[in-house]
Amino acid sequence: MLSAPHPFSFILFGASGNLAKLKIYPALYTLALKDRLPKDYAIVGYARTEMDEKEFRALVEESVRTDMIEVKEDVLKDFLSHVHYHSGQYDESKDYGALGRTLDGLEKGWKDPVRLAYLSIPPTAFESVIKNLNAGGVHKKGQGFRIIVEKPVGSNLKTFEEIKATLAEDFAENEIYLLDHYLGKDAFRNIYYLRFANPILERLLKNTLIHHVEIAASETLGLEGRAGYFEHTGTLRDMFQSHLVLMTSLLTMRLRDDEQNFRDSRCSALEQIYLPPAADLSDVILQGQYTAGKIGREHVVGYTEEEEISKDSRTNTFIALKLMTRTSRWEGVPFYLKSGKRLDKKETRISIQFQVPHAVGKGSSPNRLDIIIQGEAGMKLYLQTKIGGTEPEFRPLVMEDPLVCFGDCLPEHALLLLEAIHGKQQWFLTFNEVRAAWRLIDPLQAYIAKSDTPLYHYAAGSKGPKEAEDWIGRDDTRWF
Repeated sequence: MLSAPHPFSFILFGASGNLAKLKIYPALYTLALKDRLPKDYAIVGYARTEMDEKEFRALVEESVRTDMIEVKEDVLKDFLSHVHYHSGQYDESKDYGALGRTLDGLEKGWKDPVRLAYLSIPPTAFESVIKNLNAGGVHKKGQGFRIIVEKPVGSNLKTFEEIKATLAEDFAENEIYLLDHYLGKDAFRNIYYLRFANPILERLLKNTLIHHVEIAASETLGLEGRAGYFEHTGTLRDMFQSHLVLMTSLLTMRLRDDEQNFRDSRCSALEQIYLPPAADLSDVILQGQYTAGKIGREHVVGYTEEEEISKDSRTNTFIALKLMTRTSRWEGVPFYLKSGKRLDKKETRISIQFQVPHAVGKGSSPNRLDIIIQGEAGMKLYLQTKIGGTEPEFRPLVMEDPLVCFGDCLPEHALLLLEAIHGKQQWFLTFNEVRAAWRLIDPLQAYIAKSDTPLYHYAAGSKGPKEAEDWIGRDDTRWF
């Protein structure tokens, strides 16, 4: 069972932000609740917001109580005693000097402490923070250190390369952790481990047997306080640049059982993904934006009616995308990816439809394998069986099992933070993976950003733009 083996200081930049309150404080509390933290540790929030330590602890406490169904009061009280706050600017080196002195005081008497700096801030602030971590003495040579960068790393290939150069100049490779929280989900990791542990399944995953693959990530939620971030990002960069292409690489990568070869294989699979040849990129990608509608019984406004969003915004909230891979086992198999906000249900899944060699009889349907990551997580294998009678008539035969986590289960951020404390990088991204993803996304982003590229609308609570059905229908295929 993985636990923090030695004292550590966790410095969270962007400590008053949405991600910190929604994910990071509950994750850290969960580690305390499950007795995974050492006796000596400190959680130090750093942000531009002026507040004292009491106010910050109240913010952290509210975050934990909002997220957790039940709180153990003695655990929470002890956890909050390790929480501290430091107000400062991201571009003022003197503020980092004061932060370094605060950390030195907190760590006095600790044996071999590790420092983790988590950048939960916009990519535009990365360079200032990275440079000042060294200038202010927060990053010390000879002391264990991890800098954790939340995706997306940059907003395109150019800005990624600039951030990479700055990180590489100031930190060693084993100190840099590029985090995509999907890689901390047990069901997400299971895309790989289902293949690794089941040779019979792996033998089915090849182009001679597969017709096409659909990878879908649907959300019922809208912006949820992230208007400033999302308006400048959109669904293509928010969901596809990392989450969905990573799902594709975990499905198509060569199986490897050691950490370094595993990351290299995952990266190689991502580098093999390409845009299929097309006369026009409209054959490859389609974008949409939600209008007012109903989610369940609740009426919700359209995207351009959301707070902080311009009435004439063309930011996409839905994307459908077709990809291919040069990986030999999957060559020629089309991958249809789609993701959107304010859709009819929350679900993330991979659906693999197998070839139909011939019509076997009335009621028959293609075999299909679903790996469901979010929603009702599980695996479903769709077969068919004959109905009794003299004629060959068929009905579906569905074999399924939930992919719920049994045993040692942790939220994704909690698991990834624990692995970072240990120095385990297997489920963190490499620079080459991020570079390959941006090379794929940049031409698509340039295309959909053009004013004459169609932006189709769909009502909140629907399955997405009706044009997306026509788009995939040109390949004689339908969304599942």
